[in-house]
This record gives sequence, C-alpha cells and structure tokens, in this order.
Amino acid sequence: MDERRREIIVREIEYWKRSRLLPEQYCDYLLALYTEGEYKKRPSDIVRIRHWGMIRFLLVALICLLLPASVLVIYFTELSFVLQMLLLCLFFSICTVAAWMWKGKGNIIHIPLISGALIFLIASIEIGEYYFPKQKAVTAAIVFMNCFVWIWIGKRFRFLYLLISGVIGIGILAVFLLF
Repeated sequence: MDERRREIIVREIEYWKRSRLLPEQYCDYLLALYTEGEYKKRPSDIVRIRHWGMIRFLLVALICLLLPASVLVIYFTELSFVLQMLLLCLFFSICTVAAWMWKGKGNIIHIPLISGALIFLIASIEIGEYYFPKQKAVTAAIVFMNCFVWIWIGKRFRFLYLLISGVIGIGILAVFLLF
C-alpha cells in the first residue's frame, strides 16, 4: 500500500478513536493492521489529550464555582436587579451549554446540570420576590414549578437524584403550606 494513503487511513482511524465513533478496541485493531503492528502514539496526541483533560478540568471547576458566585451576586452585593439577573442568566447559560456539550461524556454531565438547576431556582425565586414582594403564595408556586421541572427532567433522562430532589422539595413545600 502506498505510504501516503496509509498515513491518511491512520489519521482517519485516530480521528475515529478520539471522537469515539468506533470503540477503542476496534480502532486499536485497525491501527495495528494498517501500520503492521508498528503503531505508536504520537507525542502530539498525548499532549493534545492532556491539554483537553486540563481544559475540561478547568471548565468543571468554573462550573462548580458558579453556584457560590450566584449566591454572592444575589445576597452579598449591591448590584441592581437587572445586573444580578443578567449575571445569573450568564451563569445558567454556561451550565446549559456545558451540559449540552457533555451529554454523552458519562458522569461529567451531572455537575453543570445540578449547578444549572440550583442557579435557575435562585434566579426564579429572586424574580418572584422582586415583582411580588412578601407574597408567600408566589414563592411557593415558583418552588413547586421548579420541583415539578426537576421531576420531569429526572423521569425523562433517568436522573434519579433530580427525581428524588423534586419529590422531596414538593413534600417539604406541602408541609410548610399545611402548617
């Protein structure tokens, strides 16, 4: 086989392996087959894998810090209501995009999902308190709707923790409304 053609095939198989289009064992087999058993990972591939791992770690750390930053923005700053909501929308958008990007990456999706759900809860309660001050029924309705959305997402995507959180939230809300 022509060396140029072999290099193109090897690069394509490496792309399939990185993109997880084929299982890793299949890619390893094909690489061994086309390189006649002489396939070695390129140093640039190893550096690239470490580079993406570091970027992913930094993004996860950033997303973990968004929830405390949201609490700080709402309760410990003198920012106007509009600026607070813009920051919370930005934080929620970051969590949403991260959850969408990592939807097939295993357990990493749970971090932006949890952070986004709690940021949305904080923001919706603040909006309710701003437009309807000291109206307990409005706050209760907002908490109920958030818990209902958590239950729906938990059932739809089979996230047990969201389902349980929604049920517990509605239970606690029912107890507070009865007493």
